[in-house]
Amino acid sequence: MNLANILFGQRPAGGPPTLDAPPEGVRFHRVRAKDAPAKRAWIAESDSVVQTEHGQLQARGGQDYILAHGPDDHSVIRRDIFEAMYEPLGGGLYRKRTNVIFRYFTLKRRVVVQTLEGPQVAKPGDWIMQGVKGELWPVSPEKAREKYEPA
Repeated sequence: MNLANILFGQRPAGGPPTLDAPPEGVRFHRVRAKDAPAKRAWIAESDSVVQTEHGQLQARGGQDYILAHGPDDHSVIRRDIFEAMYEPLGGGLYRKRTNVIFRYFTLKRRVVVQTLEGPQVAKPGDWIMQGVKGELWPVSPEKAREKYEPA
């Protein structure tokens, strides 16, 4: 970084920009969850780190749900958001509500999405979802098309 950049506040080159809100003027699409098989979920027993395809998430003990999508495929969801998005079926199984509307947008560049549980890298073309409380999270287009349909 040179003196001009320091004085005039220009960003150093290198890392992707960070998003904590949708960029101005972005085009949103509306989707809902497809009907899908139930998934196992539980409240984190203690503070922990969960590795995902987009990076690491922080789970807060007694406050966040950990949702199992499959072997070695988990997500962390804040309790109030989880309870708005999932219906309990009993025995630790939950189904995503199909009447909840989400919005998403895509970008042509790599960004770091500041999720509630920690930073996650979104690749160009990933769906950047906006949830029931305005929270953002990235989903690969392949997984998104499996999970969601137009609303």
